[in-house]
Amino acid sequence: MKGFLISILVIFSTLQIYAAAINPDIEAANKAYAKEKYNDAIQLYTKVLDKGLESYELYYNLGNCYYRISNFPMAILNYERGKKLNPADEDLDFNLKIANTKIVDKIDPIPQLFFVKWWILLTNLFSFDYWAYIAIGTISFFFIFLFVYLASATYKMKKLSFWFSNSFLIITVLCIYFAYNQYSAINDKNAAIIFSPNVTVKSSPDEKGTDKFVIHEGTKVILLDELNNWVKIKIANGSNGWIEKQTFEII
Repeated sequence: MKGFLISILVIFSTLQIYAAAINPDIEAANKAYAKEKYNDAIQLYTKVLDKGLESYELYYNLGNCYYRISNFPMAILNYERGKKLNPADEDLDFNLKIANTKIVDKIDPIPQLFFVKWWILLTNLFSFDYWAYIAIGTISFFFIFLFVYLASATYKMKKLSFWFSNSFLIITVLCIYFAYNQYSAINDKNAAIIFSPNVTVKSSPDEKGTDKFVIHEGTKVILLDELNNWVKIKIANGSNGWIEKQTFEII
C-alpha cells in the first residue's frame, strides 16, 4: 500500500516538475539571470513558486540569485528548501556551504556516531521520488522471481529464486522506508532560518527570561516547541532556548 501511495506521489511530483519546466516565467527568469538582472530573476522565480509549481531546481536558481545580490539569509533559505526536495544534489549542497561561510554565526555541529552518519548518508543518497522508482523496480523483480519459484520444478531453481525474491523484497522495503522518510522531511516544518540581525535566545518564553546566547541572521535552527508568540529552538551545537516567532522564516 505504501508503495502504491508513493508511486502516486512520484507521478504528481513529476507532473509538477514538467509543468515548471515549460513555464514561460522560468525561461524569462533564466534569461534575466544570464544577463545578471538578478532582481528581475528573483521576481520571476518567486512568481512561479507562488503558483504552487515547486522543484529543487527553482529553489537552487532562486538561492543563486539571492547569493549574487549578497542576500545570504534568503540564499540559505532557498538552498535549504531545495535540499529538502533533493538532498543528494552536490551543487546545491556546495553552494549552501559557501553561503553559510558568509554569515556571522559559525556553529560546530554535535558529532554524530559513524553508523548514524552512514545511515543518514544512505537515506539522503537519493530524493524520495528516485527511491520510489527503485522500489517499483525491485518489487517488479520480486514478483518475477516469486513466479519463477512457484513455477519451477527443480529444487535448485526454487532455492535460487527464493533467495532472489526475498532479497528484492528486503530492498523494496528499505527503498519504501527511505522514500517515506524523504517525503516526510519535505513536509516537516521543524526547521527555520533566522532573519533578524541579532536575536537573543532566552531561557524561558518571556522578555524577562535570562539571556542565554545570541544568534544572527542566516543561522539555521530546529523548532522544538511553541508557546504563544514564542518558539523553543535548538542550534547545531545542541544549545537551546526561546525566541519570538517573527525572527525567523520556516524552511
